[in-house]
Amino acid sequence: MSSDFSAAVQRTGTAVRGLVALGLAVSSLSACGKTHDATPRDVALQFYVTLEVAGVRSLPESRALPALEPYLTADLARALSAPSAPAVDAGNVFSGLYEGHTSYVVHEAKQDGDTARVQLDFTNVDLKPAVQWTDTLVLIRQAPSWRVQDLRYGANWDFGYRGSLRAVLACLTGPDAANCRGGTSATPPAPATNTR
Repeated sequence: MSSDFSAAVQRTGTAVRGLVALGLAVSSLSACGKTHDATPRDVALQFYVTLEVAGVRSLPESRALPALEPYLTADLARALSAPSAPAVDAGNVFSGLYEGHTSYVVHEAKQDGDTARVQLDFTNVDLKPAVQWTDTLVLIRQAPSWRVQDLRYGANWDFGYRGSLRAVLACLTGPDAANCRGGTSATPPAPATNTR
């Protein structure tokens, strides 16, 4: 088989896998139903699937925001749409690791009245050694649906976001935007501190 043909087959296989993944994600969203019928865990899952389908790997571009807005409180949607310093590469603000995750597990919500907390166990196997951590999505009931109000970062290393998504968004739109993370992500955390 010629190398050109092999390369074409590989590109086609990658495209087909991408289309299958997109189809599965859309089917998953359809199966979960609208957010007003969903549990907090369902909304958390739908939110992260939508981030993937929309290709959001950092601060969402304006074209991706309409897909995310059904899952967000109005003030969080405004904070995400606020312009950030154009020279700042924010990394993946939807997880505690700048490089983001390669997989995640969404746990059942812990509910207290109109507030729910959903833990997400994230893994990034692209970093060596692999990194695992747990972040917590905070949702509030805004009748008739649950909406994402914040994300609390749970990573315990110096390389990534700390505190909450709202605090990071406020920092990214401020004068100190280049220093919003706990350090540089050039070196992954040491194995002893990268597990939850």
